[in-house]
Amino acid sequence: MRWMRILARLFGNEWRDISTAPHRRTLELAVIDSGVHAAEAPCIRNADGWIDATTMRPVQIRATHWRYWNPDLNFRACC
Repeated sequence: MRWMRILARLFGNEWRDISTAPHRRTLELAVIDSGVHAAEAPCIRNADGWIDATTMRPVQIRATHWRYWNPDLNFRACC
């Protein structure tokens, strides 16, 4: 897990307390207790709670932390 903290510091994408989560932004959510248990899909916070950013349907999650969603980049040669 130490390497995850190092990468988070390098890229500025540390886990933050859920009470500070911004509205209308695509976020990665997690429950952090004895380990990090991240949600499977990115979510967006709205006035009513959380919605799945891919399906736009409400989700029931009791997240404790958030960070900005950074999907894996898949670079491919075009030529």
